[in-house]
Amino acid sequence: MGMLGRPLTWLSLSALATLLLLALLVVRVVSPRLAATAGSAPAPSGLRADIVIPPKSIPASDFTLPDQDGKPVSVSALRGRVLAITFLDSHCKQLCPLAGDQLGQAQRALGPAARLTLLVVSVAPATDTPDSERAFAATHRWSGDWHWLVGTPDQLAAVWKDYGIAVQGTSDNVLHSTVVYLVDKNGFQRAGWDGAIEPDLLAHDVRFLESAAA
Repeated sequence: MGMLGRPLTWLSLSALATLLLLALLVVRVVSPRLAATAGSAPAPSGLRADIVIPPKSIPASDFTLPDQDGKPVSVSALRGRVLAITFLDSHCKQLCPLAGDQLGQAQRALGPAARLTLLVVSVAPATDTPDSERAFAATHRWSGDWHWLVGTPDQLAAVWKDYGIAVQGTSDNVLHSTVVYLVDKNGFQRAGWDGAIEPDLLAHDVRFLESAAA
């Protein structure tokens, strides 16, 4: 950011290229568990995500973290609901706003009756605050049941590791994987998006998992 307004030198161009390459490498990191299951079995009829995971093959790792209201939220306590789990920075100006818009579109497509819970795990514990999290949600018109989860760097790092999320950089420039997981009512990962989400397909898959027997 400090380069703006000054002529780009060969050194600054080289540094910029390195930063862009690093960003591409980081944001395209896929969960090892998603990568391991991709293409390993025919997609179950009905699910249309980028990556479809066979039923009862990958339990969603449990964790408990406080949300924007200070309430503890855990994966296991939400059994019986479909979960969308993703990882965002409320101050991000690059890919996170795009993901925020896509998630909001999917929520609106599902409507208020959907039993979907959106869990956002912070990748920027130094700068995410309840106010910035609520502002992000309002900007992207989130509705329904959503929780922006925070914690200590060590607590969050454990969750990132469990879900295959790479996080690098400083509080001013956080680079991280862009992944959305869908967890079924029995607590198993069933679908994933690595990168851009298609809101209509996400809504379709949520309905499919909602209709499945618990």
